[in-house]
Amino acid sequence: WGRAQRDYDRALQLAASNGKKPDPYVLNSRGNVRASQGDWAGAREDYMQAAEGFQRAQGFRGRNGSTTARLDGAVFAASNAALAAVQLGNEAAATHEMQGVARRAPGSADMRAALAALYWAQGRQQDAEGQWEYACNNITVGCSKYQSMDWLRRIRRWPPRMVELMENFLLVRQGSAAAVGDLDHTDRFSPPADEPGPAA
Repeated sequence: WGRAQRDYDRALQLAASNGKKPDPYVLNSRGNVRASQGDWAGAREDYMQAAEGFQRAQGFRGRNGSTTARLDGAVFAASNAALAAVQLGNEAAATHEMQGVARRAPGSADMRAALAALYWAQGRQQDAEGQWEYACNNITVGCSKYQSMDWLRRIRRWPPRMVELMENFLLVRQGSAAAVGDLDHTDRFSPPADEPGPAA
């Protein structure tokens, strides 16, 4: 990771020395490297600068005038910044930023799932369930990957604290579902208290 960070540092230095603005892709990538080394404050700073860079970047328009690539980059970088805020203990800022990303990109399963975990930890169960159900049922990619803690850690690279919150959320939901299942089973197969059970 150290070598990768030196390469990104050098690329950003070269851009600055030539009067160029920092490349948001490079900033986001350096943020990933910093996060992998546990430097979440540095990572968040890079992610925030990357999101700003994507917003003002030129040359991303397609032939039809689309700016999808630029906007997708801004959404992803802003999502990374919000996730890093959770690891830094600033859940209020993280919640506010995630809500902003979800409004701007309603199809972001990443932010919907993250908000579900955060809301649940904040005692906002109904809001948590709403975000989770939206991610699972209204977004093409769905929520199945977010039920894998290994995928969240190794592939998506959520911060440890966010993975912990998601794991807690899913464990409680599974427990609730199991309890409902037990109640259904009891209601269906157990006789009323004032009636005898099956003969031995």
